[in-house]
Amino acid sequence: MKQRIGPFVKYDKQPNDILYGSLYTLNVTLPVPYCQSRTIRVYLPDGYSEENRYPVLYLTDGQNIVDKYTTAYGAWDIDVREHQLIKEGYPPFIVVGVDCPRVGHIYRVREYTLQDVPIMDMFAGRHKDKKPYSDVLMDYIVNIVKPMIDHYFYTLPQREFTAFGGSSMGGLAAFNYATKCKETFGFALCFSPAFFLFDKKALYDYVDTLNINPNEYGKFYFYCGDVEFEHQFIKGTTDMFHYFLRHGYDDSNVHLEIDKTQLYFIETCTVDINIKLGIVGTNAVGGAGDAAHTH
Repeated sequence: MKQRIGPFVKYDKQPNDILYGSLYTLNVTLPVPYCQSRTIRVYLPDGYSEENRYPVLYLTDGQNIVDKYTTAYGAWDIDVREHQLIKEGYPPFIVVGVDCPRVGHIYRVREYTLQDVPIMDMFAGRHKDKKPYSDVLMDYIVNIVKPMIDHYFYTLPQREFTAFGGSSMGGLAAFNYATKCKETFGFALCFSPAFFLFDKKALYDYVDTLNINPNEYGKFYFYCGDVEFEHQFIKGTTDMFHYFLRHGYDDSNVHLEIDKTQLYFIETCTVDINIKLGIVGTNAVGGAGDAAHTH
């Protein structure tokens, strides 16, 4: 008989390359126009116990979290990295991901883009008249998934212990969730966010309406690699970082890192950044300014 936590079933499909902790899954039907059948994946770290309460990191592209056999764009091996950090004395946290569409890149774009800013025609191509439905998915994650996670797992449900992260379109989604749902997510991990898809004036006209400031919004981590195709993300990400600095942020609550040596490597960075921004554990482990550096 399969082990369960509420409706979530322990993942034991073979083959898999999950080395540490445990993974629980739940198949759901999303209220989106395409590829409605998805899986919610919940990674529980080593030592997960009812005696503790855990921060939660929500990630896009849930099938990438831990297992190379389910991945859409390469496994992030969160289990390996978090296991290493726990051994180094850092407190553990839960990771939750909802799978992205497995067919049709444009569907992933429409789920993760900014609902309120049109993608430039040169990137939208024949899909330029297709409306995004990112707010539909956002509403589902905030109002259905998160309450479910907080009900069935031993979480710290407060904003200051809840982060959202992703890479590329997922990095854009992290920005979107942390700005539109600032009462829910206190941290955004924006890996190579695809700001270059938008006309700059249209983008910042929209961002201006958000009234971004550190008193109302959470902490933001921006990261890009600088190898091959990654270079295209740098200008837009750097511009957004400086926008935050002009609106009251400083190195205690916003951080930019450009890595000259490689592509984005979310499997290594994600959990490190949680520590730098202080979301891991009930005792904060320092702000971004303690260990981070800006390029």
